[in-house]
Formats: sequence, C-alpha cells, structure tokens
Amino acid sequence: TRRLPAPWERRSSPPSRRPEPEMELFEPYIDAVRAFAARRPERRSTTLPEQVVWPRGGRRNIVLGSDMAFELGSPQMESFSVLLWSEQADRVRDRSLTLIGPDISRGVPGQLPFARVLLVGVQGFDEQNTYARYREMEQSRYDLDLRGYMLRAVSQYQREWCRLSHEALAGGFTFATLAARHMDLLHRLPYVIATEMLIVTSASEDVRELRMVLKDTARIIAAMNTMFSELDLDCESCEYQDVCTEASELRRMHTRIVESAARERQRDEGPGC
Repeated sequence: TRRLPAPWERRSSPPSRRPEPEMELFEPYIDAVRAFAARRPERRSTTLPEQVVWPRGGRRNIVLGSDMAFELGSPQMESFSVLLWSEQADRVRDRSLTLIGPDISRGVPGQLPFARVLLVGVQGFDEQNTYARYREMEQSRYDLDLRGYMLRAVSQYQREWCRLSHEALAGGFTFATLAARHMDLLHRLPYVIATEMLIVTSASEDVRELRMVLKDTARIIAAMNTMFSELDLDCESCEYQDVCTEASELRRMHTRIVESAARERQRDEGPGC
C-alpha cells in the first residue's frame, strides 16, 4: 500500500505567477489632455476611416517658401508635439481626431501655431522593450511620405514644424489626411491597438498652455534617453533622480539595465581563476 506523506512532508504548490506590472508612465497626462480639450467648447472630433489615400512625395518632397501655403509651428510660432501611450487601450479612442482651431482647408494661408498630441493604446510593454518601442513609434512620423507635406521635428524640445504646399491644399489635404496616414503607419506595429490624435491651431496661448500641462513628460522621456542612449547608470550624478523616484516604471527599467550590464561584464571577463 502506498504511504501518504505526512503533513510536514507535503510540498506546497508553487505560488501562481503574478502578471508583470504595466509600464504606465503617462496615465495622469492622458487625463490632463482630456481635461484640456474639454475646456475648449470649439473642439471638433471625428472618427477617421481606416484608409486615406494620398500620393507619395518621394525623396524630393521639399516645400520651398514660394510653394508654401501653410507653415505650422515654425520657429517664429508656438509649437509642441508629444507621443503618449497607455496599456489600457480602451482609454484611447481608436482613429479619433480632435481639432481645436481652424483646419488648413478653412484657414487663411500663412503661419499657424501648432500642437500635436498622439495617444497610442499598446500591449506587451515591459522593462526591456518599452524604450525601443517608444522610439519606433516616435520615429514613425519621419516615415510619412505625403506629397506637398514637409516635416521638421526636434524631439528633445518637443517641437514640430510642418509646411504644406499650395498644390496639396488645392488637392484637398486636411489634418484628417495627416492624422489618418500617421495612424496607418502606427497600426502596422504589432503592439499598437488604438491611435488617437489631438491637433491645436487655435492660438499661441493654447499651445503654451498645453505645453505647460504636459511639461513633465519631457523629463520622463529625457530620463529614458539618458538611461538607454547615454548609458548613464550612476543615479547619484543623474539630473533626473527626482523623475525616477516618482516613477516606479523608470526604476524598474534602470534595474533591468544594470542587471543586463552586469551579466555582459561577467561574460566578457569569463570564469574567474
């Protein structure tokens, strides 16, 4: 007869594996974007179709001053651009565009202040892949190839400067064209579930207010850049200590980098004598 183990001999079942915590760096700021837009009664929202066709510009897609109908966010005007993500994808209204201010199809040609906030619902972000995926999403705007549309951006200052040609304006180019084509690019990424965009052209004061509302996002992004690009692992000398102290996600990313660097050093050094 098989002997049953005594209670002190019985092995407890292994604890169930807890899901990895989400990399939610921008949740409060998404709420702030919603609140900012809600204070603007003139805002207009629309759901964009899944496919918007616009001819490619090719490598020579340059809009010179003589060809320019609109200049958005130029160095003489207010400009702001930021990408925020959430793993709570249902918080992002897929393919929704909210516009505060005149669309280029109705505005008077010339210069306009310009702010663009891109919200992305994602999945599967962790300490190892978050930064690479953020960079991939951020770089997607440079893959836009739209005839008559030219982009210059300075990511570290969260600025975006665009030009639109008279030919594109006459052909029916609108902010919906820009938003839909950018969303198409993002939806090609396997971890992107939903995309939403806010564009502000109403006044320089509105763009400045939005920048102030989201000013701390620049330090979060700069902290990631420091960790991954500059490989600065010394917390004592880092100017973003306060950011990492408040954001547990950044601390977990830093810990993973330190552990990975230690493993690489061990491999390089080989077994001890």
